[in-house]
Amino acid sequence: MALGMGLIPIAPILLLPVILVVFVVVFPLWVVALGVVGLILVIVKGLDLLARAAGTQALAPVALGMHRAFRWVLTFGGLAEKVTSGEAHT
Repeated sequence: MALGMGLIPIAPILLLPVILVVFVVVFPLWVVALGVVGLILVIVKGLDLLARAAGTQALAPVALGMHRAFRWVLTFGGLAEKVTSGEAHT
C-alpha cells in the first residue's frame, strides 16, 4: 500500500482547480469581452471613417479610445505589455 502511494500524481490533482477556473471561467469571459469590444471598435471606426468623409474629426477621439480599450482587453488588461516592458511588479 505504501509503495503505491508514491505513484499518485500530486501536481495535476493540486493544479486541477486552477486549470478549471482559467479554462472554464476566465478564458471564455476574455473571448466574449474581446468579441464585444472588437465589434464596437469596428462600428466606431466605420462611423469615424464616415465622419472624416463628411469633413469632421468629431469621432477621432472616440475611435482612438476604443482602439486603446481593444488593446487593453487583447493584452489581458495590459498585463502582457507590462511584462514585456518590465513594468510588472509582484
